[in-house]
Amino acid sequence: MESEDLYLSPGEVRVVYRFHNTSNHDIATLVAFSLPVMTIGEQGNYDLEGRDPVDLMDFKVTAEGKTVEPKVEIRATRFGVDVTDVLKRYDIPPTMIASGEGARSALNDRLDDLPQDARNELTRYGVIDWNTAFGAADKPLASTHWDRHITYYWFQTSPAGRTIEVTHHYKPVPRHFFFSKEELANPETRKLYCIDQSFASAAQAALKQSSTAILAGTELKYVLVTGGNWLGPIKKFNLTVEKPSEKALVSLCADGIKRASPTTFTMSADNYAPDSDLNVLFVEPMPVLIRSR
Repeated sequence: MESEDLYLSPGEVRVVYRFHNTSNHDIATLVAFSLPVMTIGEQGNYDLEGRDPVDLMDFKVTAEGKTVEPKVEIRATRFGVDVTDVLKRYDIPPTMIASGEGARSALNDRLDDLPQDARNELTRYGVIDWNTAFGAADKPLASTHWDRHITYYWFQTSPAGRTIEVTHHYKPVPRHFFFSKEELANPETRKLYCIDQSFASAAQAALKQSSTAILAGTELKYVLVTGGNWLGPIKKFNLTVEKPSEKALVSLCADGIKRASPTTFTMSADNYAPDSDLNVLFVEPMPVLIRSR
């Protein structure tokens, strides 16, 4: 790979690759682009409003300026076991996205009313239980638990001795959560996002200014390592991270990253060999809810 230019923001991800075929013959190969695993259930809070049930990320690919039509594979796993077919047996979409007006509500109602034999099988696999939440009149509601895996793939030909440019861009689905002083003090959180003293001090100040002592946390992940099936390191790697606002704070593990503007941070590296995926943390004040009379 001659270069990779990566742009990350909560609303958009863009990547430009330049691949060089060092051989004396054309190479046609399957290209797979894996998205970060998302958790369906209490640990995952993702805004999926208006998303397509299949093309969840509105994923676009071009090669040498020409549009490529990728296919998509969506799988569900529980405890590392593939449970996609178990869900499909009961017409449960692995994405938990149902198309059409009122479809999501109808899907939830159908899960709440599944017959006992279906409940038994889904419970055995650990993908749905009816014990953790209750609705009106103490009617148990379905609680879902699985990991969602999405991979876009297509076939790509690299001409002998030539460099080609391939671009991707898509709308990511970040995880949203409440960021508190306990979260800030959590050693796992600090390690995952490489939180330094500067970020910690700014976050502590923001938490003190918050009337609820809570901030809005957003986690954006990007799979960087598993795609490294090219020859040798990336000759030139450029990363740009853009915050959603000037008030937002950002932290991630990226050596040499520097502020380039009030909302953007950049880093560049030669002969870059990533050894971990990217986990980007954005923290900002909670949005103000305006109540109408």
